[in-house]
Amino acid sequence: MAERRETADERRARLVVVARDLIADEGVAACTFRRLAKAAGCSTRPFTHAFGTRDALLREVALSTWEGSPVDVDAPVDPAGAPADWDPIGELERIGSHWLPATDARARDERVYLEIVLHCMTRPELWREILGFSAGANRQVALILEEGRRRGRVRNDLPVEDLVMAYWSFHAGLGLVAVYEAPYLPRERIDPLWRAGLEALLGPR
Repeated sequence: MAERRETADERRARLVVVARDLIADEGVAACTFRRLAKAAGCSTRPFTHAFGTRDALLREVALSTWEGSPVDVDAPVDPAGAPADWDPIGELERIGSHWLPATDARARDERVYLEIVLHCMTRPELWREILGFSAGANRQVALILEEGRRRGRVRNDLPVEDLVMAYWSFHAGLGLVAVYEAPYLPRERIDPLWRAGLEALLGPR
């Protein structure tokens, strides 16, 4: 029986995994088509054919770290219909926890995403695309904060936009320390610190 041929989508997904693994182990600088081809055991052609440019590949790798996240960047869910006992800060805790490096798998994904974000600072076009992912997440967080404020469960002394930035700044700080300075933030402290910090940062005044 003839072996089934890999589809174009399956090949792209497989090559993205190769790139993710290389970035997680060695950083974005190592993620060249030549190095990727060696890691995948093929020529550079599958990579150039599937993605065209290195930046296009990095965009796909960054987007892949959002897979399975509780945020739909294209269609944020309005929490206005949530039940009376809905906990907006608990909801925000759950969203952010998806990316915090409290497990090996999360730590690899967070390092990959952070490496690409840092690389993007010198690549304006790619930076705009990566920010597009964040914009979708920002909309979701803002909706949760606005509804939480309406219910008296989120502080109301700052604009929602400022609270969104405070939320992600705290998240990014925890992620950076946990990934790059792990001895200072053991994994078992990440989730409790995240929850306590959100309560202090966003809770009613």
